[in-house]
Amino acid sequence: MQSVVELLQELVQIPSVNPDGDPGVSPGGEKEVACLVSKFLQPFGFDCVFEEVEPGRPNLIARAPGSRSRPRILLGPHLDTVGISGMTIDPFSGSINDGKIRGRGASDTKGPMAAMLWGLRENAHLLETLPIAVDFVGFMGEESRQPGSRHFAKNHAHQYEFAVAGEPTSLEAVFCTKGCLWATVKATGKATHASQPHRGENAILKLLNELQHLEGSFLKHLSSVRHPVLGHSTMNVGIISGGTRANIVPAQATATLDIRTVP
Repeated sequence: MQSVVELLQELVQIPSVNPDGDPGVSPGGEKEVACLVSKFLQPFGFDCVFEEVEPGRPNLIARAPGSRSRPRILLGPHLDTVGISGMTIDPFSGSINDGKIRGRGASDTKGPMAAMLWGLRENAHLLETLPIAVDFVGFMGEESRQPGSRHFAKNHAHQYEFAVAGEPTSLEAVFCTKGCLWATVKATGKATHASQPHRGENAILKLLNELQHLEGSFLKHLSSVRHPVLGHSTMNVGIISGGTRANIVPAQATATLDIRTVP
C-alpha cells in the first residue's frame, strides 16, 4: 500500500463487527484485522504477539523495537466495530466519496488506527532511539463489555505511563470519559388469555410502570451531580422485550438500560 488512505480502505474492507448481540456475525473479523496490522508493523521491527482473550478473538500487542527498559506509552485503538443494521451503503466497500472514505469503522476506530500505524511507519527510523517506547495494541471487543481492554489492563497496564485510545474526537484531546453500566430490569406477571386479562398480571405494564419511576426519581438523582466537562450522568432504555403472543397476557418482560456515570 502506498498511502494512509489505502491502508484505511483495506482495514474498512475487513468486516470486524462485534459478534456480541449480532447473531450470525462471524467472530473472526477482529483477528483478520489484527493479522493485517501485524503484517504492516513487523517490517519496522515491531514484536507482534496475539494474546487470545476469547476463542478466535485476540488482542494484538506490538512492542516497539529498541530497549525495553525505557518508559512506555501506548497507541490503543480497537479492532471491532458496531453492527451494520440500517446502513444504506456497502458497509465494507471503503469507497471514497466527496473526499471521505465510507464504510463501517472508517472513523470508529479504523481511521485513527490507520493514522497511528502510518505515523509509526513514517517515523520508524526514530523508534529505537526515542527516550520512550511507543507500542501499539489493537483491542478486541471494545464495542461490548470491553473484555480486550480489561484483559490488557489486568496483565500489562503497569508497564505503561499513559495511552492514546484513538476514538474519533475531531482531533480534540479528551482526557476523561463517562463510566458505563448495562442493567437488566425484569418484571414477572401471570399469564392468562387476553379475553380475561383481569385473571392475570401484565408483566409489560408492570415493567412500564417501573421504567416511568426510573425516568423520574432515579434519573433526577443521576442528574444531580454535574461534571465540568462531561455534564451529568445519563440513562437510556435501549431494549424492551416481553410476551409471546398478542392474545396472551405476558408473564415476563425485560428492559435493558445503558447508564453512563460521570466521575
